[in-house]
Amino acid sequence: MRKKMLFLPLLVVLNGAFMHSQTGNIGINTISPGSKLTVNGSFAAAYKTTATSGPVDANDYYIAYSGNSNGTLALPAAASGSGNFIGRIYHFKNTGTGQLSVTADGSELIDNQSGAGASSINIPPGYYAFFISKGTTAGTTWELILLSSSDSLPAAETTYPFSTISTTTRQSLPASTGPYIVSELNYPQGTVINTAGVLNTSNGRFTAPTKGYYMFYGSTQFDNGSLPGNSAFAWAILYLVKNYNTTPNNILVQSYQPSPGTLVGTNVSCITYLNAGETVSLASAAAVSSGTVYQVVVSSLYGYKIAN
Repeated sequence: MRKKMLFLPLLVVLNGAFMHSQTGNIGINTISPGSKLTVNGSFAAAYKTTATSGPVDANDYYIAYSGNSNGTLALPAAASGSGNFIGRIYHFKNTGTGQLSVTADGSELIDNQSGAGASSINIPPGYYAFFISKGTTAGTTWELILLSSSDSLPAAETTYPFSTISTTTRQSLPASTGPYIVSELNYPQGTVINTAGVLNTSNGRFTAPTKGYYMFYGSTQFDNGSLPGNSAFAWAILYLVKNYNTTPNNILVQSYQPSPGTLVGTNVSCITYLNAGETVSLASAAAVSSGTVYQVVVSSLYGYKIAN
């Protein structure tokens, strides 16, 4: 007597778990896997902690660096043919107090979305980094997916406090005939708390030293009390503008004051994302009942980084 065995779908029992094969997909603890591999349950991979420099190999997945001095972990060299490991991923967390550098092999580079690539990525204490192999064998062979702080605040920026300057010098500006004509406010004098030189005292622009999210607060006083005739304001607007030198109408936020008379103080604030080198500055516009100019005085701009 012949025995006929039909396995469709294939059902295998492994240590109490069920593995199913169906239409080319594999499922663990599910009879209807919708992806090439579907796991209906928890997932575990290798966890390693080290306090010293060394290579990263095929047995690694998540590495916590606990060193109190600077260290380097070297990604494996790219391979071609059947040994190519495109899609391999590594997770790194700096749990120590030293600086961790993750480096590519030899002349290989890491695609960090900025320029031609980097030979290494620095991971400060408290930061996490996520890498994936691109499968290429030269040039940028690895891609940096994510580099972030565990508490979302940039540890490297904790020495970067408020940058502020204010001026009591009156600035005379051309009166407007429409609310979208703006004049940039500058800072010819004042007391400066100006870490890293981010605030330009000649044009009043705050320049981002690194990319990330920034908080801004600006204020001024529209005051025509020193102009002949004390011309009243028909309206006055204070703005925060991004990249004024190239896009003067790129308004982040505005405060509109209708019929404020000859004197009114106002302020604006916002959170915005900036790339390194982009600027934020105060600008204003106003219409007056008579004359061609208006004045602002006691202008201040504050800016600081809050997150990467």
